[in-house]
Amino acid sequence: MEAFQNLGFWGTLLVTFVLSALPMVFILLYALVTIYLEMKVAAHVQDRLAYMRTGWHGVLQPIADFIKLIQKEDIISVAADRKLFILAPYIVFMGTYGAYAAIPFSSIFIGANLLWQSSSR
Repeated sequence: MEAFQNLGFWGTLLVTFVLSALPMVFILLYALVTIYLEMKVAAHVQDRLAYMRTGWHGVLQPIADFIKLIQKEDIISVAADRKLFILAPYIVFMGTYGAYAAIPFSSIFIGANLLWQSSSR
């Protein structure tokens, strides 16, 4: 980490942003692959063809599903707390994403330096 000490504020900010985006890219790619495999396995179990129209063997179907999802309209009940209704997915995501800080991906990329010490009492 000595190489990152002389970058200045903006350089350090850029390095921090890039290194914090790496787990996000991993999570998104993992989700896309998992959704695709789940669709294919479910189709095989049900003895049918899965999505085959979006890309080669339906590879682009998770992306099409994501685009369809972000275009949907939010329907908020009158009795619901509007601010909490809008913030709830972000709050849950921050907790899930924060859990990846405890996973050391390599000797250089460690999300959080957690020093766990056990007491031998």
